[in-house]
Amino acid sequence: MKFLVDVRIHDAAAAAPLLPAHMAYLVKHFDAGDFLLFGAYGDKTGGALIAKAASRSALDALLAADPLRAGSCAVWTVTEFTVAKVHGDKLLG
Repeated sequence: MKFLVDVRIHDAAAAAPLLPAHMAYLVKHFDAGDFLLFGAYGDKTGGALIAKAASRSALDALLAADPLRAGSCAVWTVTEFTVAKVHGDKLLG
């Protein structure tokens, strides 16, 4: 299953010291294949990722380990979706 995860930071001051650990968490799960892509919003209010997980509960367990959760400084919105097409070489451009 694929999921679009929107993360919105509502307390930038509380999030700031957690961002290095949050980035390490993202890279770890990207390298493991759990996150297929991730990136920050241009206005620095959060970011989004596309995750792959066996179920919504498996994804929820994975997201619970995000260091930003400890700061109660962000809100996560998760939407399951089905990929229809991918233009992989255009994603980074």
